[in-house]
Amino acid sequence: MKIHCIAIINRHGNPIYLRNFDNYQEDVKYHYLAHTSCDVIEERLTTKASDLYLGLLQTVGDMVVYGYAMNTGNKIILVMSVPESLVRGAEIRDIFQQIHAAYIAVICNPFNEQRIEDRIESKKFDKAVAELGRIHAK
Repeated sequence: MKIHCIAIINRHGNPIYLRNFDNYQEDVKYHYLAHTSCDVIEERLTTKASDLYLGLLQTVGDMVVYGYAMNTGNKIILVMSVPESLVRGAEIRDIFQQIHAAYIAVICNPFNEQRIEDRIESKKFDKAVAELGRIHAK
């Protein structure tokens, strides 16, 4: 289960964070996947489900895209390789919860002037996301 990209899109549809774990020439592709996934997320949010985890959003070629909606209206997009073996939803949820916890730590830090709509430039957040990418690099 290799993670290719983790993106966070704010409630206005603007990317506030995108971490590419492949070569940087792929950034445009991951921006595109993140934005097309937002349409699927909006459809799923109309059902008013209480679960933040939205599950599999789309499959594009050899990649799968999962989504997670935060209470603030921001969305986390996870782009992964199509797994060779079955991936349990609990594993994906755990990844999203770790990203969400790192995001909350940035937003709720009283010494940080990070607003919900602003681009995330926290080194601590980037380090936490990089660690997730390293763990799931296989």
